[in-house]
Amino acid sequence: MTTEQESKLAWLLALAADNTPETVAETHAVVTGLLCARPGQEDRELATHLAALQVGDWTSERILDQLGPALGVLRNELSSADMDFRLLLPTEDRPLEERTRCLAHWCSGFLTGFGAASPTIRSEEASDALRMLEQIARAATDSESDQEAEEGAYIELVEFVRVAVLMLREESLAGTTRP
Repeated sequence: MTTEQESKLAWLLALAADNTPETVAETHAVVTGLLCARPGQEDRELATHLAALQVGDWTSERILDQLGPALGVLRNELSSADMDFRLLLPTEDRPLEERTRCLAHWCSGFLTGFGAASPTIRSEEASDALRMLEQIARAATDSESDQEAEEGAYIELVEFVRVAVLMLREESLAGTTRP
């Protein structure tokens, strides 16, 4: 794990209401959703949204004081031309069931954060992506199916979510520059 990832994980553990993998994934997603829906928002506005959503028991001032640099790291990942953004999910050495559950929580958190910022969705592609994220938020594994196929499907879903998030951010950016 890189130092930036360790830093991001540390602040998410601090911000999450508890440190279960599902809650950490969901917290990362709420923050990501807010940043994607309103990419140009100032840190103070973001911190106010997070406090209002009762992410952990942090005040907006505490979020700004202690987590500002980590928010900057996440902003940079989302805006990277190299598409550096990655979902914060358990590593592949964890059971598929746990990773799938965390992915579902991640999608649910993203939809919460994204929706709380009240973005304007203009394209059919963005609407489709949001509908798919809603479906993935209900994802579960099937213990009776081929585990190799399940693993492949999980990897494809994670990549779809990552690309959908970046596309929704771009749509939000385009919406802020339109008259």
